[in-house]
Amino acid sequence: MLHTPASPAAPDAGQLLSVTAVPGTRPGSVFVEVTGEVDAHTAPVLDACLHSQTRRRGVHEVVVDLSQVAFLGAAGITALAQAHRRCRMRGARLVVHTGGERRLLRALQLTGFADLVAVDPTELEPQVRGPRTAARPRPRPRQAPIRRPRRVCR
Repeated sequence: MLHTPASPAAPDAGQLLSVTAVPGTRPGSVFVEVTGEVDAHTAPVLDACLHSQTRRRGVHEVVVDLSQVAFLGAAGITALAQAHRRCRMRGARLVVHTGGERRLLRALQLTGFADLVAVDPTELEPQVRGPRTAARPRPRPRQAPIRRPRRVCR
């Protein structure tokens, strides 16, 4: 665990957050389980763990399980975004599981992070595809404007 000096006003990060990294079921994958609250005080612990896992040789996929997270603040989303950037630089993929928790999904969608990475992908999804994004509607062909007679008020 990462030990940092804490100010008297800061809560103890060890009591609020647990981050565990284990090898994934597929070769080249790492599973990171996060439990507790991820806020400005605890996000450095998550960032340190994700940083160490994304730098490992042979890692092609980092799966972050947030289903046991009670609170995900902006600092936590920033740590995930930095991990996503490091993964992309190394040719790896970051996957985030929320366990269907609406408050987590909402935070990831509002920040636009859900558009960058695979959030709660189904197991049937092939691993070769990139992040899941919403399909864009096809543009309609332009139609000539309808000419209507002008009304003149007198």
